Amino acid sequence: MGFNHNQNQSGFTLLEVMVAMIVFTLLAVTITQVSSTNINNHLHIEQKLIASWIAENKQIELRSVGWDEIVNGKDEVEMANQEWVVTRKVKPVKTFPGLPKIVVLDAKEVEISVALASAPDSPLINYTSYMANEDAI
Repeated sequence: MGFNHNQNQSGFTLLEVMVAMIVFTLLAVTITQVSSTNINNHLHIEQKLIASWIAENKQIELRSVGWDEIVNGKDEVEMANQEWVVTRKVKPVKTFPGLPKIVVLDAKEVEISVALASAPDSPLINYTSYMANEDAI
């Protein structure tokens, strides 16, 4: 008994199947990497948005307290099921660029930095505002 070697056989050779598998594997890896990058970008943008909300809330809160209570400080806040660190740096400002030197203001430059509590030295946002003492005007 011998094997019948018919020249009209159809189908794929082992080499063709292996090349097709390599091509599909490379496509799958590329799609996975692109998806992973997109997800990471989305999470980072979401965190920056939440950090900006926290900074704006802190600035509004500072506008509602007394002038002497606007000082350097650090607070911890929970928002969106995450812990955040809010740092305030306050500097007195007496003059502003563009205004004549004879105009002396009683103002404070307030820089608010917001970072995740897990990475407090890497702020996601720095928000600077100026607050004037209404009693001095």
